[in-house]
Amino acid sequence: MFLRLLLVAGAIIAALVALFIPGSPEREPYVQGRNKTALFISNIEHGLSNVHVATASALLEGYPDIEVHFASFAKLRSKLARVSAFAQAKTPAAKDIIFYELNGLSFYEAVLLLGGDLEKTICPPGIAGIDQFTNSLQDWISPWSADEHMVIYDQIGALIDEIDPAVVVLETFLRPALDSTRDKNRMHAIISPNTLVDNFLGDQPYGSMFWKYPALSSGFDFPVPYRNMLENIYLNFRFIYAAMLTPNLSAKKAELRTRGVKDPINFLKMHRPDVPWITMNTEGASIPVDVVPTNVTCAGPILLSVAPASEQDPELAGWVSRGPTVLINLGSGFSYPINYVRPMVEAVVDVLTKTHVQVLWKFNKYGEYSDDELAPLKPFLESGRLRLSNWLPIDVLSLLETGHIVASVHHGGSNCFHEAVSAGVPHVILPLWVDLYNFAALSETAGIGVWGCRDTSPTWTADGISSAIIKVVDGGEASISLREKSRSLGDKLRAGEKGRDISAREIAKLAYVK
Repeated sequence: MFLRLLLVAGAIIAALVALFIPGSPEREPYVQGRNKTALFISNIEHGLSNVHVATASALLEGYPDIEVHFASFAKLRSKLARVSAFAQAKTPAAKDIIFYELNGLSFYEAVLLLGGDLEKTICPPGIAGIDQFTNSLQDWISPWSADEHMVIYDQIGALIDEIDPAVVVLETFLRPALDSTRDKNRMHAIISPNTLVDNFLGDQPYGSMFWKYPALSSGFDFPVPYRNMLENIYLNFRFIYAAMLTPNLSAKKAELRTRGVKDPINFLKMHRPDVPWITMNTEGASIPVDVVPTNVTCAGPILLSVAPASEQDPELAGWVSRGPTVLINLGSGFSYPINYVRPMVEAVVDVLTKTHVQVLWKFNKYGEYSDDELAPLKPFLESGRLRLSNWLPIDVLSLLETGHIVASVHHGGSNCFHEAVSAGVPHVILPLWVDLYNFAALSETAGIGVWGCRDTSPTWTADGISSAIIKVVDGGEASISLREKSRSLGDKLRAGEKGRDISAREIAKLAYVK
């Protein structure tokens, strides 16, 4: 639930503050261990780990001579086992991913201990929501206490010593792993679901990060309209101010230094020119930047692709194939509070009444309320035009690739966005916090989606949701344009090399010790 709040937030703040922080000193060459060995380390949350799992899968298939090790928390074990089995079905020489379970708190669990919850996460775009976000920024950067940080830090250090990998593959929000790897001066790379504009605004010339590129959480169009420029500058400086004045984080860093961590939680200098950085930046579905650091690889969508939908769940795949289907899936962590389920129920009824589509809705409750709230859906459930499920037995990308999904209704998370882009499916985005607003605006700028409830976000209205969905599926002029642009972009991406294969190739280069 909290991942989208952080994922791009931290990346942009790091880029912003980089303008005001001196460059890093020269370092000794990184240590490479055993030839043909890669150690992935990630959180378990889908928004943070999917790019790593997808890359590991492609590494198994394309480079079966490389040992793939993966350290994470317990919930990722079964997913990696499934990925190994699928890779072996495609490449018999592929080995199993060797999994190591980390003890301690996962990111999500650590956030919960800080009092994070849905109500605190949802915030409006722009100035109206800036205080809510920046006031909690220091806790989102690294939610673990010093003790919890050291539990993971020490485990990672021991694993690196035991495995002795040629390369360690990291993400930006498992801070203890990044600290441990860098303290051991090991060769490493970072894979991020972010795009260039999320991570490298500080590299853009003429201070264009302030006047040209939409600030995090602004939801402004690109380039920033003149009428929004002053607000954009103000938002950027608020992020800088919040990132530099983090007393709780400073105290934690000081304590970690006393325990031997050399440069703890250096959030503002995560990017190093000598560390390969792989991003999901996608031409045609990302804001273009003027300067790309030489160590950055733009891979496009880095997505996990396993078995076709018909193999994962033949019954559901058969239902989807009956006709045009709207998929409503607001990410792996979102559940519906009562004030969000009511407008969605009303909107679904309206869409099913006015169109001939069917709807697959991934639905989970947040809080306690009666099932009677769903009563208006009963006729459509009984007729078979609507399905509600608290989980999807088919991976989202495989569902989208069936060709039967005519609209992907999601929250604007990077994975959801890139899955629909890759499959050539138009978006209906219902953003609720921070960077989600920028993906919603981007979908409209690119002509591949609609920002639902734009005038009321993050509050939903039934009319705002249903009118956005109907605009995409009704077959009118706007609908045709959205479908054609989405399909054209998807066709172009599928005709080229897959992002996960590009990412795997970059990691393989480091796994082969010269």
